[in-house]
Amino acid sequence: MPNPFVMGSFDKYRWPDQLRGMFGDHATAIDPYQTGYHFLFFTKLPSELTSEVGKFLTTVCQSVTVPGITVNPIEYNGLNNMSWSVPGTVEYDNKRFTARFVEFAGLPITQIMGKWITIFRNIIYGIADPVIGSASQVDYKGKCIYATTLPDARTIQYAAAFTGVYPLKIPTDSFSSDRTTQEKVEPEIEFSFDMMYTGEQAIYTAQSLVESTVTASITAVDAMYEEAVGGGLI
Repeated sequence: MPNPFVMGSFDKYRWPDQLRGMFGDHATAIDPYQTGYHFLFFTKLPSELTSEVGKFLTTVCQSVTVPGITVNPIEYNGLNNMSWSVPGTVEYDNKRFTARFVEFAGLPITQIMGKWITIFRNIIYGIADPVIGSASQVDYKGKCIYATTLPDARTIQYAAAFTGVYPLKIPTDSFSSDRTTQEKVEPEIEFSFDMMYTGEQAIYTAQSLVESTVTASITAVDAMYEEAVGGGLI
């Protein structure tokens, strides 16, 4: 039976220096967790969206917010309102996650989310789109894997697999404008999901995706560097 939270050896965290919060002579053996290094892979998209769409969303994803998991206790009351409790349900704080993307000229993010949502509800007709639409979940729900890493962009620290994914917003509210300011546009899209899976298998699957992505990216950067050096730009 898969366990979403498996704790390994705790030996490296056993330092006697409680006063300085692990900033002793052995601090170099303990690395802090840092944010800012993440990947969001859309591993399954509706057939109306190509695989290149998923790759593009991975590339331009700036941030991801995932829900926590909360225990809801059941409380029992006695005389004088004395009480005790036992664990009740364990559930997500909100069965949604949010991703922030960079928008570009041509509005690809808006077009992607618009086409995805139109599959199950065309806003003009109020029904699934007459041409590309479908009322079946299999035709509009997707899957994605989210992973965070150490600054090496390879060593995964946390991974979550989301199923039953679909967007809840077309970011048309991003296009308000003021002549006195010129700013970038980074719409935040909220996605609904059915299940969020964590644990060793999620990390294993994410590791393969991260490795191939980072390797391909490094190869592309190397090629650009060689082209620049070879062209006498440096």
